[in-house]
Parts: sequence; structure tokens; C-alpha cells
Amino acid sequence: MNVALILAGSLAVLGAGLHGLGGELLVLRKLSPSMLPPSRFGGPSATMRMIHVTWHMTTIAFLTVGCALLVAGSALDGDTRRGLALLAAGASTGFAALAVGMGAGAPGFPRALVRHPAPVMLTATAVLAWIGAL
Repeated sequence: MNVALILAGSLAVLGAGLHGLGGELLVLRKLSPSMLPPSRFGGPSATMRMIHVTWHMTTIAFLTVGCALLVAGSALDGDTRRGLALLAAGASTGFAALAVGMGAGAPGFPRALVRHPAPVMLTATAVLAWIGAL
């Protein structure tokens, strides 16, 4: 059993749940298709569908990485555990780097990094994943 990987996986699964449910209720349902621009794939409703699908694909990515970390931390050992943990730690690092990087470009930086839980939560997940993987 690898406690750091289990903690990282638990954070990632929790984050996936918050992202999926919170995003649906607090972000996606508040978007008005009539206010969105059309794209070459269709009108504003097509843009809305693309945003919706992309949002939930990201949620599935968070959930997949979280499950990989949980499995690596609880059910695997040896090279298999290490390989899966390294893959999930790399993905977690990419998620965190994107959130922190986008936050760094936001007005009100660095306070913008803590106004939304994602940069801190994703960074904590990545750090714990690397501790567990290495």
C-alpha cells in the first residue's frame, strides 16, 4: 500500500466529482447558447455542445487519472505500480501546470490562484503522485 498514491488518487477522484457536478451546475447551465459565437461546425448551439463535451471529457480525464493512482497505490506492486504511477503523476503535473499557468495570466495574480480550488488541488495531487511514484 502506498499512502501518497492513495491520497493523490482520492484528491483526483474528488476533483473529478467537483468538476463534473460543479461545472454542470455553476458554469455550463449558466451559459446561454444565444450569447455564444457560431463556429465552422455550426451555430451557437454547436459551440455550446462542444464546450459541454470538452468540459466532461476533462472530468473523465481527472477520474481516469484518479482511478489509476488509487489502483497503483492499493492493488499493484513492482514495475507495474511504478509505471502506472509515473504515467498518472505526469498527467497530474500537466493538469496542474495548465491551471497554474492560466491562473498566472489572470488579472489579480497571484490571488487568482486561490480564488478557485483547481490550481491548489491539482498541484497537491501532482506532488503526492510524484512522492508516491518515486
